[in-house]
Amino acid sequence: MANTNMNGVDAGSLLGNLSMTSIVVSTIAYFVAAFFIKRYLVEMGIPKGMTRGLVIFIGAAAISYGVAYLVDLVLT
Repeated sequence: MANTNMNGVDAGSLLGNLSMTSIVVSTIAYFVAAFFIKRYLVEMGIPKGMTRGLVIFIGAAAISYGVAYLVDLVLT
């Protein structure tokens, strides 16, 4: 295995911390996005069902992926 020690900083642990930050922030973003998407759909009068649930899930997941990507860009 290659030496990943750069000036006293282990690159493996550094990348592990960055991905952990991304996971934490994107998880928070997922629940916030799901809350606001659900609230918006309720205000529109769309009834509960599988379609509304999928719209909430896919929308919140897309926002969560975007936030994770932005966090990785900022921290690297």
